[in-house]
Amino acid sequence: MFKKAIAIILLFTLILSPLFSAAELSYKPYGEEEFPIWTMKMRRAESIFFGSLVLTLPLTSLVWSLCENVGLIQPITKPMDKFLCQLGVASGLSLCISAADWIIGEVSSDS
Repeated sequence: MFKKAIAIILLFTLILSPLFSAAELSYKPYGEEEFPIWTMKMRRAESIFFGSLVLTLPLTSLVWSLCENVGLIQPITKPMDKFLCQLGVASGLSLCISAADWIIGEVSSDS
């Protein structure tokens, strides 16, 4: 009996919720002056940082393993410590890429 009551309540909730929310749909697009310029630049930098991290992390892992095999760096025995070091290097590279994009954007917008 309890399961049937819960099922009926959930069914009514799923059926009636779109009816109550449909009346409040009033979409207004964002205006050009709605957000400050620095927030758009920050969003671009964030997108470039995380987008390049997808590429720099495997590249860093590959170069790290190559350097360990050649003997340029000492191997790290703990896998988590090794991954965190690789993530730190990849994050630094992604930060440099994001900063380079910001600098190029600032220099090109001045001219």
